[in-house]
Amino acid sequence: MKTEKKQSGTSVVSASTFWPLCMALFCIVVWGLSYAVIRASVQEIPPMGLACSRFVLASVLLWPFVRSQWRPIARQDRLPLLALGLTGVTIYFAFENYGLKYTTASHGALIIATIPLCTELVAALRRRQGLAWQTLLAACVALAGVFILVRPGVDSEASLFGDLLMFGAVGSWVCYSFLVAKTSGRYPNLQVTQIIMLIGLLTFLPGAIGEMVFSPYGWPSVAAWGGVIFLGTLCSALGYHFWNQAIPALGVTVTCNLLYALPLVGVAGGILLLDEQLTAGVGLGAVLILGGVIWGHQSTRKGRVDT
Repeated sequence: MKTEKKQSGTSVVSASTFWPLCMALFCIVVWGLSYAVIRASVQEIPPMGLACSRFVLASVLLWPFVRSQWRPIARQDRLPLLALGLTGVTIYFAFENYGLKYTTASHGALIIATIPLCTELVAALRRRQGLAWQTLLAACVALAGVFILVRPGVDSEASLFGDLLMFGAVGSWVCYSFLVAKTSGRYPNLQVTQIIMLIGLLTFLPGAIGEMVFSPYGWPSVAAWGGVIFLGTLCSALGYHFWNQAIPALGVTVTCNLLYALPLVGVAGGILLLDEQLTAGVGLGAVLILGGVIWGHQSTRKGRVDT
């Protein structure tokens, strides 16, 4: 009897997590490919205009899912939500879109992959506590990978300027990660996502108008408009909706582990969609960055369990 119950319970768990796992994998694939899509699209659509168009579309598509969960916004939460919108959307995507105009999708994906490790380092500084030696060594390994990746001559298609802009996106997201705690649990996740998208598109609008007036861009091709639809529909609207559904079903640990595949998809997307070259330097940098990030995350988790 006990064996039957155990087998039945296992099958139920497997069935209940199948679609959430598919949703999470969908997010990893489209988010990973987004680096190549942005890289291609910003050659025809100005970076601010691309971001604004993306979030107009995403906000419209996300609203039907959000309206039934909407809660009134308390006065004391307005500034924190504004800060979330600025750091998590406006500043982040301004750096990312401009960065991918000047560097490759592979470089962009690998640099963004350092966010978890950078967040942990900043958290340690904020706590004024030392890091475990494993985490420090992991940070050094990842940093060595970054130096290999950005040094001149490693990748003729990339530029140091574009790479530095991508690090601006990393810094913006680290700030966003700490600001999230101020509104965590007060509003549904999708409502917060909708709010920060609206803030993003409103703050991108003046820049987008300025780009239209002063930039020498012509009318975008069908492929570039397809990039806008891909980013707004699949990456932002469906991506955030699916991810928010997957986390409760799979757990934070599983979904975080799946994120390790995101830069690999990003590199593959750059190679397959944009014919980017996987040089020895890029390959070695990728191994060191991803190895350092994964090692640092695992050692941090182990330290928390031990304490």
